[in-house]
Amino acid sequence: MLEVMMPEAFTFTMNEVPLPEVKENEVLIDMERLGICGSDMQIYHGKHKFMSFPIVLGHEGSGTLTQVGDAVKNFAVGDRVTVQPQNFCGDCYPCRQGLYNVCEKLSVMGVHETGMSSDYFVTDASKLLKLPAELSFDQGALIEPISVATAAIRKVGGVAGAKVAVLGAGPIGNLVAQVANASGAADVLILDINPKRLTIAEQCQIPHCINSSETPLEIAISECFGTDGADVILDCAGVQQTISSAVQCAQRGSRLAVIANFKAPVEMELVLLQRKEVTLYGIMMYLRQDFEEAIRLVAQGNIHTKELITNHFPIRQIQEAYQYIDDHFADVMKVVLTF
Repeated sequence: MLEVMMPEAFTFTMNEVPLPEVKENEVLIDMERLGICGSDMQIYHGKHKFMSFPIVLGHEGSGTLTQVGDAVKNFAVGDRVTVQPQNFCGDCYPCRQGLYNVCEKLSVMGVHETGMSSDYFVTDASKLLKLPAELSFDQGALIEPISVATAAIRKVGGVAGAKVAVLGAGPIGNLVAQVANASGAADVLILDINPKRLTIAEQCQIPHCINSSETPLEIAISECFGTDGADVILDCAGVQQTISSAVQCAQRGSRLAVIANFKAPVEMELVLLQRKEVTLYGIMMYLRQDFEEAIRLVAQGNIHTKELITNHFPIRQIQEAYQYIDDHFADVMKVVLTF
């Protein structure tokens, strides 16, 4: 089978390797789709702090089971699945609290261990979730990033009846706003400086799509939500300006969540959070229930997905796919590899 390896930054090698052995609790997936995300691009550029080369990339996958181990229950050959790409110890303090997403030994497929950039992928059956018949393989590959959004909305305590502001209209910001919309928010605002991303947000029926280079956050919140402001602000942009604006604009007693991966340390006026009693949430990945909620929302037709896929590339053109993202960074939302 084909396995695509990254021996170093900017470089892919195509390797023919044997089919992996399937142990009693494992399954073999015939890969169909694999999404490329911001973390993959950091690795591609050699700028990811928590990985080392060589690596097989890929953690946003979908495919069909071709083999199941003897001890595997509830899954069968032919099942269409997606993968929750986390491995964790189960013994550390966070794991014992049910917070395995921040396990002290957390290992993510395609980042810390072998990912899904291969014709076939073997994993423990506990990492699988079935895809309903109404979901395409493209949608199956998007379940992982949608789960980041469902986790964020869960972690802030839900948004039913709330006025929600999302900073950043990239793939994660778009999905966070869509999930908020689908989860009963009273109103949703998304801001970005990229007009193309705001156009896609409009196509995804996000109620208010504002260019923050023209309208500052404070004015956008006032115009969209009135004097009471936002109940929840979620930062999916990850730059100094957005988090500073969020802290400044957060209403007293409101909620603020950091979802973006900040590339460098930032200054934050913590005294404002304290004086205004703003609750600050750090959001790191997801739990299984967040995958289940993501699948439910997509199956019900509550999440727009076609609008988010900018292009497809065959797996053997993975180098071209990554170069395409670099060359069209301002225009790309999500590129998906096909097998």
